[in-house]
Amino acid sequence: MDYKIYVTVHVYVEEQLDTAVLKPHNKNYGINGKEIILPLRKINGMEYCIRNVADEFTVEELWNWVDFKICGNTLKYSFNKYLVFDNVRYRVENTKLPLSYYLDKMHCNVEDPINIQILLSENAGEVFKDDGIRYYMHSQEAGKHNEPHVHVNVRHEYDGTFSIIDGRQLARSDIRSKDIRKIQKKIKKKTKNS
Repeated sequence: MDYKIYVTVHVYVEEQLDTAVLKPHNKNYGINGKEIILPLRKINGMEYCIRNVADEFTVEELWNWVDFKICGNTLKYSFNKYLVFDNVRYRVENTKLPLSYYLDKMHCNVEDPINIQILLSENAGEVFKDDGIRYYMHSQEAGKHNEPHVHVNVRHEYDGTFSIIDGRQLARSDIRSKDIRKIQKKIKKKTKNS
């Protein structure tokens, strides 16, 4: 059996959809950054076909297939994925069950496209703002930095990641040296007061 898969991505900020970050060629990637948004832009609105699927093909296998389409072999982030039936989004609690179970339960024809929606929050845990620099943490980040860190957005122009242990910059960015010094000073002051 073949499954047709249709994928949509929705990015939201404070309960509002943010369609701008998903537009091709837009240089604004939001707080999630280019590394996350760019692959999501590529699959948004795409239809795929998974061929020769066994009857026991589980939702977990489908989610793994979607993750592979987004990230390849280097899964770094966890995305909230949902099945959509009649324009209603459903969270699948038991992903070990076959996809056909849910299709039957929702009276769907296996020849019809299966709608999958990925939801991505732009609501990061903001720690504080100071001098045009926003400090925030991601709640579902997995594996990229193996030490406690904070993300920064400098006046909506530059993004970066810094260790909260010693203030070291963890990823290259275009943040100006003067702003890096401000960020490191702020991290040092905040960790000293904790």
